[in-house]
Amino acid sequence: MLGMGNNKLYIIGNGFDLQHGIPSEYCDFKVFVHQRNPYLLKAVEDYLPAGDDWRHLERALAEIDVNSIVDNLEHLMPSYGADDWSDSGHHDFQYEVGRLVKCLSIELRQEFGQWIRQVPIPTPATTQRHLQIIDPTACFLTFNYTPTLQVLYDVPDTHILYIHGRANLPDNDLVLGHAWNPQQRQSLNHRSDIAEIDTRLVEANVLIDDYFSTTFKPSSRLIQEHRPFFERLTNLEEVCVLGHSISTEDEPYYHALLALPGVAATRWRVACYFDSDFQTMPGRLLKLGVEASRIATCSWSDV
Repeated sequence: MLGMGNNKLYIIGNGFDLQHGIPSEYCDFKVFVHQRNPYLLKAVEDYLPAGDDWRHLERALAEIDVNSIVDNLEHLMPSYGADDWSDSGHHDFQYEVGRLVKCLSIELRQEFGQWIRQVPIPTPATTQRHLQIIDPTACFLTFNYTPTLQVLYDVPDTHILYIHGRANLPDNDLVLGHAWNPQQRQSLNHRSDIAEIDTRLVEANVLIDDYFSTTFKPSSRLIQEHRPFFERLTNLEEVCVLGHSISTEDEPYYHALLALPGVAATRWRVACYFDSDFQTMPGRLLKLGVEASRIATCSWSDV
């Protein structure tokens, strides 16, 4: 079992909520969107490789199918010499591209906020499990949006960093995005034949470039904003990873943690759900720079 102690940091991911019976998977979000926003549902299905259950939704935001967008909407960009050409239609193509990318960025995040804020949180009396190892005096870095730690474990707000926002604060911005820094990718208009391509396509490319910026998860900025929390982690004895997949999208946070001497020198324990996790999770920590001798795993059944 994971040890107790005040000098401890818990890293909390969605698997933590799932262990408590909270329907917080992306497949649940997909059902929500299906009921409310058919245009958004079709846009995700057509242009983002999120998977049938939307498991890879955040990563897919960086892999939007630009070619399919242009192919599917180019009928709105007829030749200027066409018999039915009209000046009134000069911006139809750009308008529809703009509508689509706005849907997949701003509207998607708005719907996500609406969904996560109505996800039911069990009470201590109704939860399907209660983890004895949770020490409310410890520090918590949570990637979840839900108030599960406060509701079920009486963890004080001051002990928790909601790095991506809090669902129970109506005006709190919720962070949802990919890890591909838009400054590290070339503009779609960075091409040798730019002077020869249709102006309407140039304008649409600008809209898609802006999409990549809008859907980027600003991890570096968030780490800097919450620097006081990270600097508190000076005398840790243990880091417990509960329900977080140590995904590529969130690696910057782990790099920030491991840059702290008090974190780099401590032991790490990871709760594993699937049999494969006992291999993949330590491998991800090793890749990040955690020494093998400092990594231990346990099953959720032993937590």
